[in-house]
Amino acid sequence: MSIAKAQLVASLSPPLPQEVIEHLVNEYQSIKQNLAYRRFRPSELDGGRFGECMLRLFQYLDGKPHTPFGVQVKDADTIINRMQNISGLHDSVRLHIPKLVKLLIDVRNRRNVAHVGGDIDPNFSDSIFISQMSDWIMTELIRVYYACSVDDANKIVRTINEIHVPIVATVDGFVRVQNTALDATQKVLVILYHKNPEKISDTDLIKWSEYGNSSRFKSSILKNLHNEALIHYQNGLCSLLPKGILHVEQTIPMDVIA
Repeated sequence: MSIAKAQLVASLSPPLPQEVIEHLVNEYQSIKQNLAYRRFRPSELDGGRFGECMLRLFQYLDGKPHTPFGVQVKDADTIINRMQNISGLHDSVRLHIPKLVKLLIDVRNRRNVAHVGGDIDPNFSDSIFISQMSDWIMTELIRVYYACSVDDANKIVRTINEIHVPIVATVDGFVRVQNTALDATQKVLVILYHKNPEKISDTDLIKWSEYGNSSRFKSSILKNLHNEALIHYQNGLCSLLPKGILHVEQTIPMDVIA
């Protein structure tokens, strides 16, 4: 996503509870990221988790304390059905969004994501469906509850509905970083982020980053990243560390807006 998590959270809380919105945005970003990298089953699972966050939001809107995170939400159908009887809510929140939330949870619980299915794998189309439903829900929440200027709200909505192309593509096993403006160090971090939690050999990183001097690549780029604790480099293998994950997410756009 090209929109910062903090900006999205701030646009909705208050008036909505910050803890619920932060979890909701986390799951929303995971849906988009996993779909972009064609991780269809994780995207569908995140759709179910997104739906569970929405159930907690429904509880709040119903004047009840929401189920604590880490505790399973019970009686989802009852929570969803109660929404249509809460007067004073916008029609989108009262009537339309609850139906989509039920679909999000049902896809997670009843489709191929959770069970061994038949001959035709539905995970790709289900992931697209989940992504578009979560886009629509986020757009409607901002439209109804935005706590920022109208201009900022419109910018956020436009960003949510932009088409994003991941900057990493894999062709016959060769990993290409499509943002050619990135330097070799950034490309290494992007590749490791894309492959995380896999360990990647320095040989593959040299090849995929298309760096000409292998000795300098190992002694300078990989060693410096190791010394900065962004990666762990040992016995010719590289792993991205939590600090490196945070660095990538905060400094390197992982998609291209089409």
